[in-house]
Amino acid sequence: MNLERLINIACDKDYFRDIDRYCDFAKAYLAFIKDNLQAVIVSRNENNYQFFQYKDDGAYNVTRPINSKLMYSLEEMEAVIDLFNEILMDIQSEDDSTDNSVNRAIINRSTKYTTVKCVDIVVCV
Repeated sequence: MNLERLINIACDKDYFRDIDRYCDFAKAYLAFIKDNLQAVIVSRNENNYQFFQYKDDGAYNVTRPINSKLMYSLEEMEAVIDLFNEILMDIQSEDDSTDNSVNRAIINRSTKYTTVKCVDIVVCV
């Protein structure tokens, strides 16, 4: 997938009808940035903050800051996506085993940061 296609999807409000679509988009964006960036710029003051610089297809624009401690890599996202979906399916269960710090971290990094940030980054190109 190319950057133009990612931008078109990110701007299509009808595309994001459920959480699976957000996750699919995040995986597509993470796959794109794996091999298609000009540079990853690391902040001097806060080294966990990075900026992605696109190649010519993105007019060499630089993204907003990305917290690398919260943003999943493609490999991390693929490793937790099934567990993430399981957690969401069990979210209303009476079972206390679903309410733990590992599950909360997966939800926070998956939904609150990685999936939403991927859309935000692409829309701002």
